[in-house]
Amino acid sequence: MRLQFDEEAAYMEQYLREYIEEHQMQQSAVALEAAIRFHHGQKRTEGRPYIIHPMMLAMHGIVLGVAQDDLLAVMLLHDVCEDCPVSPEELDVNENVRHGVCCITKKRRAGESKEEVMKRYMEEIRASKEACIAKIFDRCHNVSSMAGVFSEKRMQAYIVETKKYIYPLIQYVKDTYPEYDSAVFALEYQITSIINGLEVI
Repeated sequence: MRLQFDEEAAYMEQYLREYIEEHQMQQSAVALEAAIRFHHGQKRTEGRPYIIHPMMLAMHGIVLGVAQDDLLAVMLLHDVCEDCPVSPEELDVNENVRHGVCCITKKRRAGESKEEVMKRYMEEIRASKEACIAKIFDRCHNVSSMAGVFSEKRMQAYIVETKKYIYPLIQYVKDTYPEYDSAVFALEYQITSIINGLEVI
């Protein structure tokens, strides 16, 4: 399935298809097709095609030199099971990618407070290297695109949540997966710069 709308989305799709084919990335090839299929017709808050978001994560990963096949696949699929009618078990990917997608999918249990859900969610993410890295890329893109889209209240809550949960995850990745230190430093710098700028306004 190929995208038929939005020039930027079409460009990103073509770039990723060519990169994935050139580097023979089997998991990412499957993940890209699945992400395009499951996110078809969905829109981001600002009204743009939703598929731009996971494709942006994958492209960001390539640019920062963390383009392992399983990681890009988790980036492409990171919202599929949370936002679409599909479970990780139904995805036609290997067990490592499926596990990463499962860990990065937020699950709400009856009776849990928002705080309890978030705390458990962040603990579950740490069970997968790919989920950890994908989550930081995810938050970086979301923080980068929230100004002018989120309400002031939602934006401030997102900043608080980022400081409380994402900064510790960043430190965890630095300590646990030092091979990602350069990429994570770049992401942390971007997140922090945006947050600091918004807090001054």
